[in-house]
Amino acid sequence: MDDLDKLIKTLPEGERRLIAARTDDLVTAYNLRELRALVGRTQEDVSARTGFKQTNISRLEKRDDMKLSTLRDYVESLGGTLKIVADVAGKKVDLSGIAERSRQGSKI
Repeated sequence: MDDLDKLIKTLPEGERRLIAARTDDLVTAYNLRELRALVGRTQEDVSARTGFKQTNISRLEKRDDMKLSTLRDYVESLGGTLKIVADVAGKKVDLSGIAERSRQGSKI
């Protein structure tokens, strides 16, 4: 548990609910299509930046499962950075290096 989590646990229940609701409000995109629209890009823009065909971008935006390297390329084509954080037993671990290693083609 990080310091912020500890601080939030000390707050009254009503304030914790307000924080949780605000957190949900800050998450403005729930899928790749919404993320792309949020930054004002078209499928053609993403296609040009990734080298994927536009029809494949359309399919990708509908998928529930994909390679980390593909997701990283998509996010970077929008000008973003893919961050992967695992939250296990209250501990947050940054696993973003996995996506970076996928760029280099390393295998386990």
